[in-house]
Amino acid sequence: MLRAMLRDLFGHRARVAMTLVAIASGVAFVVASWVVSDSLAKTLSSGDARGDVGVVARGSGDEPEFTPADRDRLGELPGVVSSTAVVSGRAGLVSADGKLVPIGHDRAATNWDDTGRFVLREGRAPQNAGEVAVGRDQLRTAQVQLGQQARVLLPDGREDHPVVVGTFDYRPLGQREEGPAENVPAVAYDQATAVQLFGDRFTRIELGTAPGTDPAAAKTAAGQLLGDRAEVLTGADVVAESQRAANTTAQNTLAQLLPFAAVALLVASFVIANTFGLLVTQRTRQFALLRAVGAHRGQVRRSVVVEATALALAGGTLGALLGVGLGLVAFRALQPDDAVQYSVPPIGIVAGYAAAIVVTVLAASGAARRAASVPPLAALRMDAVLPPAALRRRTTAGLGCLFIGAGAIIATSDTALSTAERVIGMAGAVLCALAVILLAPKLALLVLRPVAAWTDRRASQPVRLGVRNAARDPRRSSATATTLMVSLGLVCAFATLSASLTSLATSSIKVNIPATTAILQPAAGGAATLAPGVLDEVRSLPGITDVMASRDSFAEIRHAGGASKRIVSAIDPEGVGTVLTPKITAGTAELSSGAIVAQNEANLLKIGPGDDIEVVLDDGTAVPTRVAGVYEATEAQASIFLDEALVSPRLRDHINSIYAGGPDPAAAEAALRTAFENRPDIAITDRDGLVEQRVETFRYALLVMYAMFAVAVVIAVFGVVNTLGLSVIERTREIGMLRAVGASRQLVRRMLRVEGVVISLYGGVLGLVVGIGVGTVMQHTMLGQELWRVSIPIPAVLLALVGTVVVGVVAAIWPAKRAAGTPILDAIDAQ
Repeated sequence: MLRAMLRDLFGHRARVAMTLVAIASGVAFVVASWVVSDSLAKTLSSGDARGDVGVVARGSGDEPEFTPADRDRLGELPGVVSSTAVVSGRAGLVSADGKLVPIGHDRAATNWDDTGRFVLREGRAPQNAGEVAVGRDQLRTAQVQLGQQARVLLPDGREDHPVVVGTFDYRPLGQREEGPAENVPAVAYDQATAVQLFGDRFTRIELGTAPGTDPAAAKTAAGQLLGDRAEVLTGADVVAESQRAANTTAQNTLAQLLPFAAVALLVASFVIANTFGLLVTQRTRQFALLRAVGAHRGQVRRSVVVEATALALAGGTLGALLGVGLGLVAFRALQPDDAVQYSVPPIGIVAGYAAAIVVTVLAASGAARRAASVPPLAALRMDAVLPPAALRRRTTAGLGCLFIGAGAIIATSDTALSTAERVIGMAGAVLCALAVILLAPKLALLVLRPVAAWTDRRASQPVRLGVRNAARDPRRSSATATTLMVSLGLVCAFATLSASLTSLATSSIKVNIPATTAILQPAAGGAATLAPGVLDEVRSLPGITDVMASRDSFAEIRHAGGASKRIVSAIDPEGVGTVLTPKITAGTAELSSGAIVAQNEANLLKIGPGDDIEVVLDDGTAVPTRVAGVYEATEAQASIFLDEALVSPRLRDHINSIYAGGPDPAAAEAALRTAFENRPDIAITDRDGLVEQRVETFRYALLVMYAMFAVAVVIAVFGVVNTLGLSVIERTREIGMLRAVGASRQLVRRMLRVEGVVISLYGGVLGLVVGIGVGTVMQHTMLGQELWRVSIPIPAVLLALVGTVVVGVVAAIWPAKRAAGTPILDAIDAQ
């Protein structure tokens, strides 16, 4: 019996081809996620971590902490033959067009040495004043040639124009598990010139040890000498830490990619379930005959499960091959200019096969149960009938999920939500989405049958037949529509979240920053900061009366309910109310009374005006204070404002932005632009420019998500094609009869196209409703905003509606061609 059923299954290749595509697509995403993450780990761990260093002493951050005396004393330790200090100077390389070469930080200069940090590519090392070596990639970006003068911006606006005598590739010490990454320099001077230009303070000291010296003993001696000021490691420690950091990065990457793979598998599961449901329906007489000749229910059920397993193995194989190729291509695209190491981990292949088998078997389990329940007398019936009790049970379950989900959303509708309440609210949204999936057949009856009745009176013959076919089998139509609903729902949910976040960020910035305020930022971007001298220079400019510096840092916020990490900004109190006007919702804006906390954070942490908190900054400084006020802000902004007098001098010099204004805003901005017109390291913008920066950040992040979800949409399209194709097979005799009574090939093709459009539109509308609803709850629970303050992305909604029509037309091309091309006599004779 099993051989006969497998022969029947694979004898109809059109029945299984699209199912294999759905399985392979989901599996490919799983395998590709593992390939990308494992290749990333191998590439990072083999990234030339400098295990050849004997012992290295480094500070906790990127600020220079060691002195020449420290270097000399370390050089006198037993077994140490060299002690080399590393300069990390504030500088920037300026390109030929006058713009700063972007490197993501502001410490672009260092000193040349022979520790192994540099790999000379062309020319020679700098030896005298007026010479410099430049990183190979940075030299190309700057459009400067070997032997030409480079323009190097020094601290406080000074410039140097040395001759480029060499190019190099840089070997960082290794990845760090915690703390800032090492600043990769763009330019390297000789030792004497570097100290002269950037001072005699060093970020780390590297020790060379004599042959036979125990690195661990040298490490212990160096640690005792420097005390708590330094972290001391051996070369082996550097390699081990770099490996751990690479593994952590790879695991984080995998954790970010697998949810998208899960979405692809979820959509694929609907396609698989729908396919097996149709296959079972088409083979009702076959199952009944098997039951009539003695087959047990268990045998029939197991045979369907074996069919699903066979399809899963075939689809898993295709998906694994596709996933390996996709992962390698994607990783190469992520690292276009770097040397990479590809890796295909066995666990990724195993996970792909496991996902294929589990998803396919679970998706086919309902069909297997229905097949086993077919009575022998069904062999006498030509058509399968959907049991009314099955639809009633599904509808009851859907109404239950809808009731519970809506109750959870209503119960958490207040903006003052704890973490647990936010989880409950999101769980309510998921339950409501599940309710729509369960209610989809009933909704199809309620929606499509009235539409069919209306078209019977007013529409053309192909439209009447197409709509009637879509309404005739609500289970089949809703199962197909559900695949589109899930994929489009995810896109619309994140589009709604994006629109709400963009609107909220825009309004929040406009509320808290006056339109007359000018903002200075480091042009290098990334972790770059402004030099402390810039603040004094801004204050001295004519027409500038109000100045405030902002210093951002991650900090641990300790409060009565626990502790959590948040962004803290230390600011000058005199700027509050002038160049920065936070909209206070509770308490006061006086920083002398304590900290000002964002409304969303205050709700999340359950704190308010008068509550005591302790802010532990990333440099270890603990600042006990209390909440003075609460202001309106978004998640992406600094969540707590502190008086800069409370933080360490080191953080006070860590200036991320400067806000400035005066009685005549235009004159103030003109004074700023005139003063810094020859400073490519400083970017000047205004409130609208800041809004555009924030919007661009959100837009890029969401574009990546849309690209991931596009895979789910593609799988959903295959689902529509699959369902229409199988329905054509199921209705072969019916189509033959239509042709026999005079229906043309063109009418049959149009009928199938209309059916595809109707099913796609039904799924698209469900997806829009679910997506906007879930997106509304997401912006409420994630951003702490009122449910009604949602921004609906109208362009995305219109594009989705147009896209569903296109999907319906495209998906019907192959089934319509197949139906129209079936010979009339063969169709009438089909079983």
